[in-house]
Amino acid sequence: MDMLNLVAETRKAYFIAVAAEESVRYLQQVKRSAEAGAELAKRMKAAGNFNALQEARELSFYSDTALNLARADQARIRSRERLIRLLGIDQFSEENTGVTSFKLPERLPDLPEFLALTDIKTEPDEEATVINKLVVQRLDVQVAKLNTQQLAESLSLNKVTRFINVLELGGVRNTSNQQATQHGYEVHLELPLFDWGTARTAKAEALYMQAVNQASQTALEARSEIREAYANYRASYDIARHYRDEVVPLKKRISQENQLRYNGMFISVFDLLADARSQITSVNSAIDALKDFWLAQADLEMSMTGKPSMTSSQSTMISVSGSAAEH
Repeated sequence: MDMLNLVAETRKAYFIAVAAEESVRYLQQVKRSAEAGAELAKRMKAAGNFNALQEARELSFYSDTALNLARADQARIRSRERLIRLLGIDQFSEENTGVTSFKLPERLPDLPEFLALTDIKTEPDEEATVINKLVVQRLDVQVAKLNTQQLAESLSLNKVTRFINVLELGGVRNTSNQQATQHGYEVHLELPLFDWGTARTAKAEALYMQAVNQASQTALEARSEIREAYANYRASYDIARHYRDEVVPLKKRISQENQLRYNGMFISVFDLLADARSQITSVNSAIDALKDFWLAQADLEMSMTGKPSMTSSQSTMISVSGSAAEH
């Protein structure tokens, strides 16, 4: 479990580091644009074509952009160093270095066209059964089951009276009171119940039933964690796809229309710069959404074998505030 947790945390750290690198590169472009706008505003003010308020707005945006870039670079270094520690390498690849290292890609992997993951079905009717199959396969559930068997052997219990399914928690329903159960969970995680007899002490019975209840609680928590991870996976995919298919293309269309108006001298260069600034939040949010999807997939894969962390990662994206909102 320690090994699997390390793998999951390293995978998540990788996506966070790549997203941070991508965000820094984008904000560097934004800073260059803001710097050009600030320089142009100074010259317009000196020529008498700009008032003090217009100049201050451009200079404020440039100042905010420089600060956001510094924060993004700080987050990039922090995420990169954490990944280095998890991988156990000396550093990332540099020119003419003989150390074991590698270079991060420039951007996150593209969003898959379809949700396709082994043993995960998207049909609601099959979801409960599939989740229960995954619960039985989890290592912590298997450990809990083996612990009860070991305790039974240590207490010299060998006369089984019946079995109890620790996954059976009211998830069944009947279509008729004259027939057997029609719907429900077909997967069982059964533990034996023993005939204690007069020679068995109350302490032995209590110890074993405690282990049974602990196994039941472990299975319940495992099923809840898989459901949560799967729901987060689906929601993260929908959000990232919405940014990819709707938000970013619309912003691009607006930018193209404004470029045509600028070429026809219907709008000024500052209107064009203001439109570019309005895209900063949507692009950063799209990077963040894509990163969240890959983190959610890592959590889902971990939930199939053990307890996932599913802690919301600290966002490396820098939002635009102040004068950018005014534009």
